[in-house]
Amino acid sequence: MLTFKRSLDGYHSASGEMAADLRRRATVRFREREREKAALTTRADFEAYRDRVRERFLEAIGGLPEERTPLRATCTGTIDRGSFTIEKTLYQSQPEFYVTASLYVPKSLARPAPAVLFVIGHTDLGKAYFEEQTLCASLAENGFVALLMDPIGQGERFQYWDPATQQRLIGGCTTEHTHSGLQHVLTGGSVARNFIWDGIRSVDYLCSRPEVDPARIAVTGNSGGGTQSCFLMLAEPRLAAAAPCTFVTSLETYLKTGQPQDGEQIVRGAIAFGPDHDDYLRAMAPKPVIVGAAAYDFFPIEGTIESVQRARAAWALYGAEERLALSISPVRHTYPAPMREAVVRFFLKHLVGTDSGYRAIERDILTEEALYVTPTGKVLDAFPNSRTVFDLGRERMAARGKERAPLSPPERRSRLAAILGVPGGRYRTIYPRVIHEETVDGYPCEKIYFFSAPEIAAAAVMIHPPAGETVAQTDLVLLEHGTNDIPAERPRLERLLAAGHRLLVFDARATGAVAPELTTPPTGNEYRLASDAMMLGISTLGLRVFDVLRGYDYLLTRPDVDAARIGLVGVGTGAILGYLAAALEPGFSDLHFAGMLASYRSLVETRLYNRDRFGLQWMAWGLLPDCDLPELGACLAPRPTCFEAPCDARGEPVAPGDFTEGYRAAAHRAGAPADWRPEVIAASG
Repeated sequence: MLTFKRSLDGYHSASGEMAADLRRRATVRFREREREKAALTTRADFEAYRDRVRERFLEAIGGLPEERTPLRATCTGTIDRGSFTIEKTLYQSQPEFYVTASLYVPKSLARPAPAVLFVIGHTDLGKAYFEEQTLCASLAENGFVALLMDPIGQGERFQYWDPATQQRLIGGCTTEHTHSGLQHVLTGGSVARNFIWDGIRSVDYLCSRPEVDPARIAVTGNSGGGTQSCFLMLAEPRLAAAAPCTFVTSLETYLKTGQPQDGEQIVRGAIAFGPDHDDYLRAMAPKPVIVGAAAYDFFPIEGTIESVQRARAAWALYGAEERLALSISPVRHTYPAPMREAVVRFFLKHLVGTDSGYRAIERDILTEEALYVTPTGKVLDAFPNSRTVFDLGRERMAARGKERAPLSPPERRSRLAAILGVPGGRYRTIYPRVIHEETVDGYPCEKIYFFSAPEIAAAAVMIHPPAGETVAQTDLVLLEHGTNDIPAERPRLERLLAAGHRLLVFDARATGAVAPELTTPPTGNEYRLASDAMMLGISTLGLRVFDVLRGYDYLLTRPDVDAARIGLVGVGTGAILGYLAAALEPGFSDLHFAGMLASYRSLVETRLYNRDRFGLQWMAWGLLPDCDLPELGACLAPRPTCFEAPCDARGEPVAPGDFTEGYRAAAHRAGAPADWRPEVIAASG
């Protein structure tokens, strides 16, 4: 059986097409948003725009919790640092969701003082990291109360920690953030909502302290803490000043780097609708903001300068341009001493009135153990039954399911198309290229490619039963790695051919023979492309499902194909593409899915799901609760459907009886006919 050589046998290089397509789409949106912002010539226009961006942002992260529950704050110990103390602080941003923090309090306060919330970047040390300690000590020396909070997955707040073995279960903080982030995407939100709520509740805690003036609370942070600072600048109106550092650039500039970001940093629709980085800055206008930038950062300095320049127009509307500042240090990705001094001086100037009394005093760095709030430095050791970010995501999915009205199968199909971004009309003329024909081992084969969409190539290998044998039907076949898997899947393909099935083994965009040739470690091309698509408000999953539907359209153009007898076979993750395509296209006559994920819900309900197998490329924002795979069964019925060895969220086989019972019940509740009985079989040999 045939497979493609490099660049579709030399006919066409398609490896970078998905990335190029996403960039083209992004460029259109960037220019549209530039024009929108250029039209903001009055305060009223700007403030209405800011409200729209804030509303879109909150929708993208899934909103915020509705209730400010009791913080139940406690101090578990105090460290005397001479001119200030550090209180080991514990509070609950949500019930039984514990936050550990260091509160730096100057000893010589005569009246309520300004305060700074320091949100920490990506370091497993959390509040013990030396830059964070140094800046908070400097703030305290200069009369500020400073709250240094461990973010989710960092410091004492590891979310995937095993108290029995004293080991992390899935790696460092960035891995934790992305692992939990994918689960939140499925439910139409972002793990960022929990980071932001931690920050908002931390402001609540500062407001509760008698040492703090609630009207003079600022935020700062660098790297991932710069991200959190920006989010809070948009979501927390009580902030009086801000200093986001080593994060602010522009989405357009960062997109060109090809680099990925963590799960909490990917905001759905940010490219299409905002917020861009200058929008985070604008959200504070006319309040004082200083942007800290590293000249040699992987967050490109060109984007930083551009975003500050663009945002300055908002301050100009209030005659307050001097309240927006930029400090650039000749360093790589860090929060260096010159930047820290610039931030402290800026806060002194705008929250105290002058920086003339600035004190530059170096302090020795405390050990991580010295700053422990809990006995062992792990919340899950001290409170083994406390909630984790996994619990919060699972609870949110359950709550959303209760809120939804029942959908009919046509309504569910329309909802799926909207979530995936599959357009209603796809019948653009197809111009196929049959670039090679050869009989291999008795099977006549064709190599084919065509453009599924402008500048997007899809490829396929058509394999016919031996000459003279009757063709019962034609199957569109989606293998785990597309046409590259033809040799490995030969036994399966030969069984189908022996049954009289003509096979179109199909490659949707950026898979199989048209897959990218380069990878971006550590997460690879797929995660980065899926993240870029999500920021456009679409998904790579939806784009590929569209291609599968175009593969069906191609089969309709062939005179040797009976349109009433087009089946679909999906294997592994290819089964997910096929399943969703079949839910949208009733023309597929019978369906076979091998090794398919049993449900998206299981990914949210399984703490240690298989992220390598079920990554962001197999997800779309908001699929749950309306479009889980079993409920979509109502859109497959009454067609003959077979599930071969379905698997759970860990990639392990599900017992046929368990799958049958759960799947049928969900499909029937969603409107499948009572007599529809999908077949469930063990794995083929």
